[in-house]
Amino acid sequence: MYKKNNFIKTITMLLLLILVLIGVNLFLFNRSSAERPFSLLQDQSNAVSGQNYLLKQRGGKTLKSKKATERIAVASMTKIMTALTIIENVENLEELVEVPVDIFPEIEAQGLATAGLIPGEVISYRELLYGIILPSGADAALAAVRAISGDEQFFVADMNERAAALGMKNTHFSNVTGMDAPDHYSTVEDIMRLLEYALDNETFYHVFTSLSHQSSGTNMHVDGLTFISTVISRDESLELDSGRIIGGKTGYTVDAGLCLASLAEVEGEEYLLVLAGSEGDSQSEQHNIIESRLLYNQI
Repeated sequence: MYKKNNFIKTITMLLLLILVLIGVNLFLFNRSSAERPFSLLQDQSNAVSGQNYLLKQRGGKTLKSKKATERIAVASMTKIMTALTIIENVENLEELVEVPVDIFPEIEAQGLATAGLIPGEVISYRELLYGIILPSGADAALAAVRAISGDEQFFVADMNERAAALGMKNTHFSNVTGMDAPDHYSTVEDIMRLLEYALDNETFYHVFTSLSHQSSGTNMHVDGLTFISTVISRDESLELDSGRIIGGKTGYTVDAGLCLASLAEVEGEEYLLVLAGSEGDSQSEQHNIIESRLLYNQI
């Protein structure tokens, strides 16, 4: 009887010891699992070559930032302000504009991106907005600007007035296309302020979130023009772990590096990211898009 009781006690203690060991292992596993995403986030952040970025929930709090208030060249992210200023200055976006001949020598000399317009082409302001945001067309931007203000610098003055009204305290524009210039600068914080405001405009939101657009026929293109967003023109994926990038405006100059101001939907919520100064150029791997995916996946 005594031996039997000792045997039962021994078995009981062994079972308790096994349960304790299982509990400890589960605790350590759960703790490791909880910490692993944090380590991954750190690794992903280190993989971002972009010198400046700001990630936030649309209409909500900032989630992540790096040198967000540093003055930088912003390349074609400038065209967000160009497009917004056009929208706010044109009462009827279906009004037609004739593309002037004399904008093309500067475009060619500077090697600026175009939307494929031809001198003398007659096209609406609305179609020009797609040409500005999607293929980043300097021809579309300058055609609209000249029709509205007669001179680029008059229009730029309006852009700077709007920037001041929006509280973009570290921003000054000197052109409508985003060419590098000493007095053409902003910050990712200011571009974020601009983007968030612009997206509240229904017309801008629709253009910004269109990845392609077929224009109506014109006198020079009877079947219309096809505008493809530079966000997808290099076949980079916009898919995220729990969502998708749904719109964006890329940019590149020597001073600015690769840039991207974008809007993404993650688990049913909208998020904004402005990224600048990524490595590469317009012909290289598009690190602005790759790194934007990395940052969005940290949400």
